[in-house]
Amino acid sequence: MDDIAAYNIPVFNFPNSEDEDDEETVEENAELRAMMPFAVVGCEEVINEDGRPVRVRSYPWGVVQVDNDEHSDFDRLRYVLLNSHIGDLRDLTQNDIYELYRTEKLSGNTIAGAAANDAASAQQSMSSQPRAVAV
Repeated sequence: MDDIAAYNIPVFNFPNSEDEDDEETVEENAELRAMMPFAVVGCEEVINEDGRPVRVRSYPWGVVQVDNDEHSDFDRLRYVLLNSHIGDLRDLTQNDIYELYRTEKLSGNTIAGAAANDAASAQQSMSSQPRAVAV
């Protein structure tokens, strides 16, 4: 988490409001904050283990099971994103991320817009300067 803070990487802060949430939600959020950053392993293949399919990622030293809580936080993170905190995700997306994007687009203060403005001013200043012609 030190690197995340040092590089100013925005992360979702699980709410810590005992006044607004019930005791169970407060405990869940405290547990989730303690788990951060999440360790998520992607799946490359499916193997049969004891007659059931298991999603795994193979390494030279062994196999990591994507759905095994001892190997990866994938199941927990999926539950958080798609069930327990879906409302928070929607609100954050609508109120913060989309509104910031919309404001930047409407005001023209985007990286692409700034680069286009810089290029236009550079071209205009070059066209106003006399040019030397080689013969």
